[in-house]
Amino acid sequence: MLNSLSPSFHLPTLLPQNPTFLHFPLSLPQTHKFPHPLFTKKHPHLVLAKSPNSDRTPPKAEEQKWTHEGSITESLPNGMFRVRLDNQDLILGYISGKIRKNFIRILPGDRVKVEVSRYDSTRGRIIYRGRNPKD
Repeated sequence: MLNSLSPSFHLPTLLPQNPTFLHFPLSLPQTHKFPHPLFTKKHPHLVLAKSPNSDRTPPKAEEQKWTHEGSITESLPNGMFRVRLDNQDLILGYISGKIRKNFIRILPGDRVKVEVSRYDSTRGRIIYRGRNPKD
């Protein structure tokens, strides 16, 4: 009796003698709806795996943009502005979504940061309104 209660018990003796008891069923119940065509009754063992590169972030658009500073010279309709960059280029700037969402007012004379595409250097997205010293 003391031998059966001793802490030096053997693990396989505690397992059931029927080996099929330990295995899980390989098929799902018939009522289960499969969300993907690969999961069919013919192939219940298939599992979609992540590709090795799925955890990598795709190349950002930041890598394909130049950031410049400039000042607003003219206000145009639909959230567009003429922006004079510090290198004296004149571009058409449009408001980014965050500035539009937060109702940030941009007026002529304001200092702004603009993302300019390398493919079209005549247009840019206004991403930041700088603080004026008189504000």
